Amino acid sequence: MLVKEFITLSTQKYTPTKPTSTTKLCFGNEEIMADKITTASAAWLTDPTVFAVNRTPAHSNHVTFSHIPAIGEPSDLKQSLDGEWRVEMVQASDIDLEEEPFAAEDFDDSAFGRIDVPSHLQNAGYMNHKYVNIQYPWDGHENPQEPNVPENNHVAIYRRSFTLDRPLAATLENGGTVSITFHGMATAIYVWANGTFVGYGEDGFTPNEFDITEALNVDGDNVLTVACYEYASASWLEDQDFWRLHGLFRSVELAAQPRVHVETVQIEADYNPSMAAGTLNATLQLRNANDAATVK
Repeated sequence: MLVKEFITLSTQKYTPTKPTSTTKLCFGNEEIMADKITTASAAWLTDPTVFAVNRTPAHSNHVTFSHIPAIGEPSDLKQSLDGEWRVEMVQASDIDLEEEPFAAEDFDDSAFGRIDVPSHLQNAGYMNHKYVNIQYPWDGHENPQEPNVPENNHVAIYRRSFTLDRPLAATLENGGTVSITFHGMATAIYVWANGTFVGYGEDGFTPNEFDITEALNVDGDNVLTVACYEYASASWLEDQDFWRLHGLFRSVELAAQPRVHVETVQIEADYNPSMAAGTLNATLQLRNANDAATVK
């Protein structure tokens, strides 16, 4: 039986959330709609019910193009931010997340060190290596009670400048959006673009994606700031027999989403052996701002 004989396709119309209106927040095992949070809060670090703020819900990682691509062609709507970043190590008690002076576009980071992203802070010489098995890494040094974290909590302030590649800038000019994805980090990050707070995330071994459309300069320089914390309430759960390594340890990239865009793809397969027949259902969640396109 040919696959095409038992494929059914369903679509769901999707209107994207505007960064200036409402967005998703994650509390416990629920995602709720709320006004977009525009100010960072240190309280999230020790609140186990808050593990993401302004984070884009998980979706399929299909590739998007601005044109019909050749086979094997990389996406022109992605832009890598890997490479050299500036970094400064501080203690959590020495920074003010609410005031965010280090996130300002004109903040002087000329005295910061340099680090390659992706990499671990320990391997770059900014932190000491730690290995523990069944213990927590702070055992014998401090005795915080869950969900609190040790007072000795290192923070890496990462900064870098970039300009948007032309395909991404053109997508913005045509009503699309741009997001930033941190594919791996430890243990919690606060993110600012051009001094505007855009999101918070834990779950560092899975992608953290944030919509940064409203904060971007389409033409000219953009400044990205990330405060990466050694410990958060997630540290009580992400604990097992492994080296404790921190920082932005997987790639960081920008991605543009056109005004008409497949947000996510869900494929479900079922097979009935008694009838030697199967079904393959593909559900597409579509962004279709202002009904710019139709699906037939």
